Amino acid sequence: MSVSEPGQNLEDIGESESGENPQDTESKQNDSQPQPAGEPGLGQNQQKNRESESGENPQDTESKQNDSQPQPAGLKNKEGVKSSSQQCEQHEHKGSLTEMERFYKEKLQEARFALKQKEEELKSFKDRVAADLSLSIKTGDTESMNNPVSKTKLTEMYNKLKLLQWPKIKDHLKSNAVSREFTRDLTQKMFKDAAEEMERKKKQIDEVFGLIENSSGLTPQKVKEFRQLTIHSLQMNLYHSRKEDLLQSPFLDDGAQYSQDVMENFRLLASECYWLGCLMALNNPPLQPDWENHVPGMDAWDIFPRNIKSV
Repeated sequence: MSVSEPGQNLEDIGESESGENPQDTESKQNDSQPQPAGEPGLGQNQQKNRESESGENPQDTESKQNDSQPQPAGLKNKEGVKSSSQQCEQHEHKGSLTEMERFYKEKLQEARFALKQKEEELKSFKDRVAADLSLSIKTGDTESMNNPVSKTKLTEMYNKLKLLQWPKIKDHLKSNAVSREFTRDLTQKMFKDAAEEMERKKKQIDEVFGLIENSSGLTPQKVKEFRQLTIHSLQMNLYHSRKEDLLQSPFLDDGAQYSQDVMENFRLLASECYWLGCLMALNNPPLQPDWENHVPGMDAWDIFPRNIKSV
């Protein structure tokens, strides 16, 4: 037999007398110990039961507690410095853009002002040149293709009369046994009468400008230019007139007897020749068909000269 130590026998006797299991006694001691502040008065088993009933994971609870804890002061300072630095950079960038925008706006304004000045100078130059050129065109020193009564245009109108209009009239007159000589004389007479009438008009204009020259003090060159400008205005007025209205007086001898149809063709021919003769006579210098050098071709009715000449 082994001999028990005195203390051990006493403990066994105490446990036996109390009737409690040593493990139960330890559990009670644990329950009687103070609990953490978050769960006062709860034993370990009860706390686990409550966590199970709440459905929360202890790790999640710990994570939430960590998130709710205040951040260290050093980390906050670093974040604040970083944010302040970004704001400064943004402010500097914005200021740089504003300064650049102001610079280019000023340059654009200067360019617009310079362009406006150039446009005004160009317009002034064009106006001066246009006035001088317009006067030189109308006085015959320069020819413009836009001028409907220029020498080129008058030549085109003469060729149209000779090559397009006259053949139609000629065929009709020939079919009615009209004399070729009578028709030729009538054509020349219309150009001659037109030139004489326009010469009288120009003399009247000269008389007026002669009085102006003596009383106004204008230079002879300016008087000449204004005189020719007046003649050009008369020429343009005739150009826009009805050809039939210009031929007011009888153009045939009273003894001539022709049918109504023939008379209409004569009037058409006479009005075309008289109208064109007026325009040619007012040109500077005056123009007329070259009757002296006209050589008829194979057709005896070829009564219009090939060319026109300056008088």
